[in-house]
Amino acid sequence: MASTSKYLIHLTVEERKLLIDFVEPVGAFDDFLLQAHVAEQLVVLELNARQLDEFLQLVDSTARNAQNIEVGDRLVQVHARLESGIDGTVDPGAHLLRPGAASVGFTAKQGQYLAFIHCYQQLHGRAPAESELQAYFRVSPPSVHDMLKTLQRRRYIAREAGQARSIKLLLRPEQIPALEASNETRAV
Repeated sequence: MASTSKYLIHLTVEERKLLIDFVEPVGAFDDFLLQAHVAEQLVVLELNARQLDEFLQLVDSTARNAQNIEVGDRLVQVHARLESGIDGTVDPGAHLLRPGAASVGFTAKQGQYLAFIHCYQQLHGRAPAESELQAYFRVSPPSVHDMLKTLQRRRYIAREAGQARSIKLLLRPEQIPALEASNETRAV
């Protein structure tokens, strides 16, 4: 039976170039990287468990076989960062600075927060304030803050500390569920 687990792999554009330039055989990363989503300097791949294993083996092999020692060392670091993201041993703060990997799967409630953020950004051209999330979900300010911290720790969103309305979704639109009507709307 095939695994349905999904994983997000984050690479920098520079790391993607190193993998492409130094892989043997040439083109071995093409199937993975052709379906990647590029946003500014971040390359995001969505892989199932089998693809993840194959991708990590290819990164490890490329790192070990690189003729350039600096490139080999850099790719060893990339491989270690991806592994630590998958097994959950990465420091969340460092992970946000140096992208890695994360398992995809969120609770229904987390999905609704992501859906609200996505819809709000589509309608208003900016991220919602925490107070708007609080009003929509009818929860306390600490509940909203804790949820945003959880979404950031799980690498579904990124935020700039001390900056209002800085929520940035790290998932593609097709990965975000549909927004369900709020309880108030359903009651009418």
